Amino acid sequence: MSTRHDKSRVVRQQMAHDILHSGIIEDTTDGCITVKIVQTSACASCKIAGHCHASEQKEKLIEVRGQADAGTFSKGDRVKVIVSSDAGAKAVVLAFLIPFLLLVGVVFVCSLFTRSEPVMALAGLASLIPYYILLYVFKGAVSRQISFRVEH
Repeated sequence: MSTRHDKSRVVRQQMAHDILHSGIIEDTTDGCITVKIVQTSACASCKIAGHCHASEQKEKLIEVRGQADAGTFSKGDRVKVIVSSDAGAKAVVLAFLIPFLLLVGVVFVCSLFTRSEPVMALAGLASLIPYYILLYVFKGAVSRQISFRVEH
């Protein structure tokens, strides 16, 4: 009986570290669920946000693949899109931290060999091209590491 209690405690702890977004199902085809979420800035909930240009709202489409119960969802359903916080951290590292460090590193190395700022800037930006090509080539492995799930 204690193992059941321990398992439920672990599940509750894991859920406490999940990132949740509410969304509406746009499409369900071939085991892929497309969910529309509205991403809002921090000030979007302000009472005068409608009159202020600082508040932002963007619609994003999230594709959820490999969901075992994909057939139970239909277009227009309100759902929660869930990703674990450590998967979110991996995404931030891959999308922002590594490219930033690569860019700064290349600019620094170029500054040792040349004093031309345009050359340093172009070399830094050019160094991102192979990085994003590699990221695209290995997108299957990345998507296995960073996956979403949907709940009613």
